[in-house]
Amino acid sequence: MFCCDQLGEMASRGFVVNEPIHKLANGRILTEIDTDYFLAFGDERPSYVGLHYCPFCGRSLSRELWNREKKK
Repeated sequence: MFCCDQLGEMASRGFVVNEPIHKLANGRILTEIDTDYFLAFGDERPSYVGLHYCPFCGRSLSRELWNREKKK
């Protein structure tokens, strides 16, 4: 499930991955963000960068930010 059509389109092209971090075993994770949304770079052994926010609509995507908001 994606927050907007643009993010869904990027996922269908393989630029965005929506998987739990433990399922990303074939590449390198470059950030320590608690999220299931990652930008993917590279073909054979991709690098993954976690997303706090959707780059298109600005919606919060990371559990880290959701947990911070709950504590307020």
